[in-house]
Amino acid sequence: MAEGMAMARAGSLVSKLDSKICYHRDAALEYMEIKAVVGEVIEEKEMLQQDYHALKGELEAAKKTIVEVNKELAAGNEETSLSKKELELVKKKLQDWEAKQNLSEQQNCSASEHVQPSNSKQGQKRSMRHQEVPSQGPLRIDADKPDLAEERPGSMLVNNPIVGQTSVVPPSTDDDMVALREHLIKQFLEIDKYGGWIIGIKEMGKLNVKAFEIACAEKFRTTKAADASSKLYSLWQQRITDVSWNPFHTVTVEGNHQEVLNVNDDKLQELKKEWGEGPYKAVIDALMEMKEYNCLGDRSTVYELWNYRADRKATLTECTEYMADRVQQLTVVKRRRSRRI
Repeated sequence: MAEGMAMARAGSLVSKLDSKICYHRDAALEYMEIKAVVGEVIEEKEMLQQDYHALKGELEAAKKTIVEVNKELAAGNEETSLSKKELELVKKKLQDWEAKQNLSEQQNCSASEHVQPSNSKQGQKRSMRHQEVPSQGPLRIDADKPDLAEERPGSMLVNNPIVGQTSVVPPSTDDDMVALREHLIKQFLEIDKYGGWIIGIKEMGKLNVKAFEIACAEKFRTTKAADASSKLYSLWQQRITDVSWNPFHTVTVEGNHQEVLNVNDDKLQELKKEWGEGPYKAVIDALMEMKEYNCLGDRSTVYELWNYRADRKATLTECTEYMADRVQQLTVVKRRRSRRI
């Protein structure tokens, strides 16, 4: 009897022990799962913090960029405004010059149509008027040329309604136009760094490299063409700047001595025979440009405003209008960028 009770109690204890073991085992498993989840949460938190700091750094950099861009836009707007004012002044100066040129041409035409006969009495009056009438405004009195005074109409006189008493012609504005052209060349040199413009800078007296590239590409049709083109171009660029080589000769036309290009020059003919018309024409064009710009003495090159679309020298009007268009385009681009920011 006692033995049975002991066995029953032992069985009860074993059952309780098994129950506790299962409980602790489940608790341990749950703990491990919770620990793993907590580890993942901590790792994710660290990653989020890293992303936060990275985004914060990018935001600060973006803010600095925006501030710098705004400063550049403000400076660009100010520069654009100054460029517009400068272009307006240039255009006004050019318009004034063209108006003076037109007036001078009209006066010359009018003078040729109204030539008045001269006599000694009129000559005495003209001599007196040269001393009495000062030059006014942009006009001057040609006191040293009484024979020209006889050919001027009354509409060209200053404070003198009597025909034939004096001659007045506008002063030459060539110096102003030369200064204006030099100023535009400097402006275009600053913006013409990459080429591709309709109006730009051409170096007169410099060989056209494309002619040599095409000739070598047609002759070799291999990777050697580029190297051959570079060497040939350098050789002839050096040759045309050599003052000891003079492919010009003097001819007499109607009693006048003229210096013309000798197309039968041995070196030119050798170039044409070996490399074709392209390089030959490029060399001739460069030499003629040097002659046109009086650079044969030192064989230097000259910057010129050039209309690449029409392949000719650009007029001052074309240059100022093109600059104005470029400024307008730049203003539109800057406005679009500022809106995006």
